Order: sequence, then structure tokens, then C-alpha cells
Amino acid sequence: MIARVRAWYAALTARERTLVTIAGALAGLIVLIYGIVLPVGRAFDATDARHVASVQRTERLMAALRLLDERPAGPASRAAAGSVEQVVAASAEQAGFVLQSNQPRGGDMTAIVIASARPGPVLAWLDALAGMGVIVDTLTMTPAPDGSVAVNATLRRSGT
Repeated sequence: MIARVRAWYAALTARERTLVTIAGALAGLIVLIYGIVLPVGRAFDATDARHVASVQRTERLMAALRLLDERPAGPASRAAAGSVEQVVAASAEQAGFVLQSNQPRGGDMTAIVIASARPGPVLAWLDALAGMGVIVDTLTMTPAPDGSVAVNATLRRSGT
């Protein structure tokens, strides 16, 4: 096949060879621009937009966490009766969260996992738990691309 193309090209006049070479260079340039440069540029722009959105979501989460940290420490306004894991399970069910895991850690602590939830309602629920005498000991919120978060938390009865 290459031999046929070479034979065809060799049979052209000098003027035709020049025109075919220019046409080939222009076609190569068009393929380079529209086939490689522009798609790669669009991919970089889309990646940058996703990064900016992720940074903004993280900033909102961090601001909400700072609000939780600024909450004044003190005795809970009303201590809930029962073990911590029961109080947390009942409260999560009321708030509409599905606890993937709720493992007691002694009498006054429990470790919970929520696979997917909106960050605002989760933080509001954790704040409401503090009003029931259950406070956050450790909290890990992992953002997902859809704007939800996965929550891993250790909760304990306040005052312990």
C-alpha cells in the first residue's frame, strides 16, 4: 500500500507534489487542532471546574464543622435515657438517616457509619444529639462527587 502511494506521488509533477504536500500539511494541522488540542483543553477546563466545585463543598463543610466546634461546652440541656447507641439509633431513624453501623464502645460511647447523607442535615442532627446529652468525640466526613458525604463518627455521652 505504501509502495503504491509512493509510486503515485512520484508520478506527480513538481507543482502537483507541492499542492499535495500543502494539502497534507493543512489536513494534519486540522486533525492536530480539532482532534487533540481542543479536546485536551476542554478536558482540562472540566477538571478545573470539578476541582473548584470540590473546594467550595469542602469549604462549606469546614465552616459547618467550625460552627460545631464553637458551640459552648457544658452540660446537656436534657439527657436522654438509655444507652448511647439506642439514643443515637432512635434519633437517626427520626431524622431519616440510615445507620450502616452502630457499634457500642463501652457503656457511654458508640461508633456510627452513615454511608451517604447531605452534609447540612447531618450536621444539624449531630447538633441536635448534643441537646440530648450525646456529643461528637471524633468525626470524619468524606465528600462524594454528588455533594453527599459519608460519615464516620464516635459519639459519647456528655460529661464522660
